[in-house]
Amino acid sequence: MASESAIATESLTVTPTVQRRWLRRLLVFGAPAAYLIALTVVTLNWGLPVARDQLFIWLVIGMAAFSVPAWRSWGGLLLEWLPFFALLVLYDRLRGAVAIDQPASAHVDAQLAFDKAIGGGHVPTVWLQQHLWHPGQLRWYDYGVWAVYMTHFFAVWVTAAVVWRVARDRFRRYAATAVTLSLCAFATYWAFPAQPPWLTGQSIKMQSVDRIVPEVWGHLGVGTAQSLYENSDFVNPVAAMPSLHAAFPLMLLLFFWSAGLWVRLLLGAYTLAMAFTLVYGGEHFVMDIVAGWLIAIAVHFVVTAISRSRRRTS
Repeated sequence: MASESAIATESLTVTPTVQRRWLRRLLVFGAPAAYLIALTVVTLNWGLPVARDQLFIWLVIGMAAFSVPAWRSWGGLLLEWLPFFALLVLYDRLRGAVAIDQPASAHVDAQLAFDKAIGGGHVPTVWLQQHLWHPGQLRWYDYGVWAVYMTHFFAVWVTAAVVWRVARDRFRRYAATAVTLSLCAFATYWAFPAQPPWLTGQSIKMQSVDRIVPEVWGHLGVGTAQSLYENSDFVNPVAAMPSLHAAFPLMLLLFFWSAGLWVRLLLGAYTLAMAFTLVYGGEHFVMDIVAGWLIAIAVHFVVTAISRSRRRTS
């Protein structure tokens, strides 16, 4: 009888522990699964969450879902991400605020001269579309161009979420680099409103070119979720110099440079693929891309130097 009583007592003490263990496992695997299912359903019904606010909402929910065991860190998540998000919302508003009434009067002569100089007298966008673009007949690389272009809306911010999750000590430097780069781009938009190739092609200064990404997008019929705050007032057609689409991939390459040769090769290829996409797609002149790269390099080294200085003095 004594032994039976001991076994019963032991089972009563073990059972709650086993239950907690199974509950923990259920949350660890169930929360991410529920998140992915919800994201899939919403995307299929309302479109890709490419708008800044929609993307950030899903990123924060995703980080919480994938860090259920560390739920005590959720408060820090909000504290670190809300200022990040607020600064980028401010950037969106400021970018729209500096749009000019007559986009056709924005700068373009310097870009044309630069591009013709490196293109042997030809504008690279015009030359590429003459040789590769077939209106109404999309080729495999046109879909590739669309896919590369679309990564601009996700890559930097999804990477930020991953850095926050696995290397939180590096997150603040990453966020500072992304925000500083965005604000430097805004300052340039304000000081030097510049035409993209598709807009210049509507004038007599350059042959007409098509915007390939919207063409492919329309063919695919992929929708996008509506932003909660953005509207046409935030669109600035002359925010082309520098190209953030080109600057962000190089920012990623520089930030993860120490991760090894294969990471450098992968991100280097991504940087070049985005540059080709922007030029061929009629979105940016080569000069816009070079300007984006130069600003990305400058911001990276400045933020890195400040971060190292703070570590030495702390």
